[in-house]
Parts: sequence; C-alpha cells; structure tokens
Amino acid sequence: MIKVIDLDIEDRGFSPSVIGLGNFDGVHLGHRAIMNQVIEVAKEKGIDSSVLLFKQHTNEVFPKMPPYYISSLQDKIDILEQIGIDKVFIIDFTMEFAQLTNEEFMLEFIRDRLNAFTVVCGADYTYGKFAKGTVKELREFEADGKLELHVANEEYFEGQIASSTTVRDLITQGDFEKVTQMLVNPYQIRAKVVDGYKRGSKLLGYPTANLDLSFNYILPKDALYLTEIEVDGVWYPSLTSVGTNPTFTDSQEVKVETYIIDFDRDIYYKDVKLKFLKMTRGQIKFDNAKDLIDQMDYDTKKAREYFKI
Repeated sequence: MIKVIDLDIEDRGFSPSVIGLGNFDGVHLGHRAIMNQVIEVAKEKGIDSSVLLFKQHTNEVFPKMPPYYISSLQDKIDILEQIGIDKVFIIDFTMEFAQLTNEEFMLEFIRDRLNAFTVVCGADYTYGKFAKGTVKELREFEADGKLELHVANEEYFEGQIASSTTVRDLITQGDFEKVTQMLVNPYQIRAKVVDGYKRGSKLLGYPTANLDLSFNYILPKDALYLTEIEVDGVWYPSLTSVGTNPTFTDSQEVKVETYIIDFDRDIYYKDVKLKFLKMTRGQIKFDNAKDLIDQMDYDTKKAREYFKI
C-alpha cells in the first residue's frame, strides 16, 4: 500500500527516496514515463520511489486557465499506487510556498527536507518563484554535485507530445476512446448522488442518478455517453447524460445524470465513481416526452449491445 505523508503535519526524518516532480494532472502517458523512471532508479539504488503532489493545482493560486481538472488529489494518489510508487508527499500549495526561490525549493525543501537527492522530471518542468527554475538549472545543480537528475523521455500520442492540455481537449470533445489511450485508464470522476426532479422515474420510466461532482472535474460536451458507475465497490453498466435537459427546461445549468441498466436500488447520498467510455450521440431537444422515451429505448438497446448484457 502506498504511504501518504502530509508535509503540513509531518516535518522531517524521512527515509531517502528518488522523487518525481510535476503537476501530474491526469497522470497520462508522459507522466507515467516519469513514474516508471522513478521506480527504476529507486530499485537500482535500493531506496523508496516517491512523488510530490500539491493539495491544490498551482492554477488555483495563479490562475492561467479555467479551474477544471482531470484528476483530484485522491485520484492521483490512487493511480500512483496502481503504478507502484512507494510514497507520496503532499503539501498545501500556498502563496507563501510559491515564494520559495529555486534553490530553496530544490535544495532545501526537496533534497534536504524530503531527503530526496535524486530527482526525476519532464523536459518542460519548471519550479520555484514565478516558475523560473528549469531543467537547465537542474543540470547545473547536478554538475555541481548538489543533486542527481534524470529527465524522462517525452511520450508522443498521434504525433504530438502527450500533455494534460491535450487530454482536457479530448475530454471536452467527448473523444473518450483517445482519452482512455492517453490516460491508460478510462476518464473517471467522483460524485455524490443527490435529489433531482425525478422526471426519469416518474415520467420517462428511466430513473437516473443525479450526480453532484466532488471536485472541479472537466466535463465533456453536452451529449449521451456509455459509462460505468461504481456503487458500494461494484461497477455497473450505465448511460450518462451531460447537458442542460433542453426538452424540459431553458436552464443553462449543466447536469450529469446516470441511468444504471437493470438497477433498482435506492442510492441517494452515496458516493460513487463514474467512468466515461464512449460518446453515443449529441444532446437533442425533443418535442415531447414520448419522442424522448423512444430515443431512450433505442439508446438502452445499443448500450446493451455494447456491454453485451
């Protein structure tokens, strides 16, 4: 089991480790190349493999883009455990922390406090105040004997360098076949089942779980998706609508509603996970409830074929 060390609580006295550095939103192919090298070098040295994660994305302190992300802190920890990382250091990314100079961050914090003399990162990694620190400076630190550096090779997907930005764009487009390839796993979000208008059960005959997202996940475009939902540790085939319910309302509020096939349990207020597998069709505004029901009958038939149930 991966060991999680909260640096806002625990201070020093850590065993030596090889550490992977980066934001790691999504833990995609490029990030996994860094993790694999962390594990490989750690095994050669006979010490722990480790990763530093911030409790907040750096963009939450210095906004450069909309505040929506591929993975929460817990998502990242779960994936790192699957990959085989020994321990994860977590810490609040605060304005005060962001003021650390390049040397303070890399030599005093990473090397001395975390006892991580060997660093693994990507070629575009930046750090320190105003993110001015670069791999070039890390190579200078290494030349001076201040640390050991390994720069992971860049990973490519369809001719482009694998990046979190590319994954976010693919999620927005609803292209989950490619998203799954880049993340190695299907895109997954966490949510809580909450009360809705109950149109699905009372009017349509298709009860849906209305999901309240537990994190600022990036959502795909308004459409219907083949999904799997985890309830109490068991995964069930499902169809998920992301959209504004244009048949019934003019509201622009985006809702995530999941119909779980052959499922009739009360799961209100349960925490669930949802995997996006494939987009089936775009959002449609129907003239009446009967047309919507006919479409849902067809959607469910196609979903049964996909899931072979």
